Amino acid sequence: MDRDNSTTLQHTGKEHRVGTGLLGAIETSVTFESPTPESPPIYSRLGNTSNHKEVESVLAALHEAEDAIVTGSGMASFNLIFTSLLKPGDHVLVQDGCYGGTYNLLTKVLKPWGVETTFTPINRWEQSLKPATRMVIFESITNPYCLPQDIGQATSFARKNKLMSVCDNTFASPILCQPLSHGADLVVESATKYLNGHSDVIAGMIAGRKDLMDTLRTPHAYLGTFLATSQCAQLLRGLRTLDLRMEQHSKSGLRFAAALESSPALVERVNYGTSDKSIQKYFPRGFGGMVAVRFQHSVDVKKLLTKTRLVTNVPSLGGTETTATMPSYSTNWFMSAEEKAKYQIDDQLIRFSVGLERVENITHDVLRAAQDSLP
Repeated sequence: MDRDNSTTLQHTGKEHRVGTGLLGAIETSVTFESPTPESPPIYSRLGNTSNHKEVESVLAALHEAEDAIVTGSGMASFNLIFTSLLKPGDHVLVQDGCYGGTYNLLTKVLKPWGVETTFTPINRWEQSLKPATRMVIFESITNPYCLPQDIGQATSFARKNKLMSVCDNTFASPILCQPLSHGADLVVESATKYLNGHSDVIAGMIAGRKDLMDTLRTPHAYLGTFLATSQCAQLLRGLRTLDLRMEQHSKSGLRFAAALESSPALVERVNYGTSDKSIQKYFPRGFGGMVAVRFQHSVDVKKLLTKTRLVTNVPSLGGTETTATMPSYSTNWFMSAEEKAKYQIDDQLIRFSVGLERVENITHDVLRAAQDSLP
């Protein structure tokens, strides 16, 4: 039987209530009176107000984790993990073709600090393993290519070699995939995306075993990776509809991908989901709304993005509205021409985030814009 996400989302974390209020109060104060001089301080930067605890309890329940931490952004989550669990001289294995922000954090911030990184496909990690390797990082569905990954292969490799495994689950959300249940030590998500789902909060989260989360709590308090209490309340509001939204995103994403794949005169390739049953098992409820589309070279993609009426060109994703972005100018803008060629990041690639509109309208809008962008 499927987990009852709808009940979890509506009824977890409701200890924070004033009187008979249906919704929890937003703690606008940044600091709180201590009952006794010896009492631990309650202070927003420490991430320990009732608003933080309420949203963290929901996030932990969704991932069936022992604990969760909410942070100021997805990148803050990764920064907290890297600076807390790695040290100079350590080596990290990262799934090739990862999100550009993760790539930049590792290569531009941690590399000067003394952490070495190797980017390579999961099935080649063995060849790149070093005595100093301490951690593996992978995405359940890759950004920007939208390719589901073999989570079990990644976590089995990590366990066999006694490495920490960290999964970025942003494109799937805990509704579609639970990396912890498949062996990951930590799961990270940009809560800005599907978790909040309304394009009005920047936040991140980490979930995992209590001993690991306890290790992260102290640095979390002093690195400034906290989330403001008002944003905690907004994130919680978005989470309450997550299961319903992800169900619709998955239905619409599948139909959108099929429609574009059926237009070979305009579309060269569509990346959405997988027919590989060994990977499908990690995504029993679908693959969400993220679709990567490579248009034929005859289509002027820059022009296409100026001609859509219902699809907005923005760098983020996961909202109720359908959006699109060109990775060569957003997620992977920093890459050299040689790197872009290696990873096929060029002006023909668009990453779509299919929203909650009637999908036939979105499909028609994109194909019409593509047709209008032919010479």
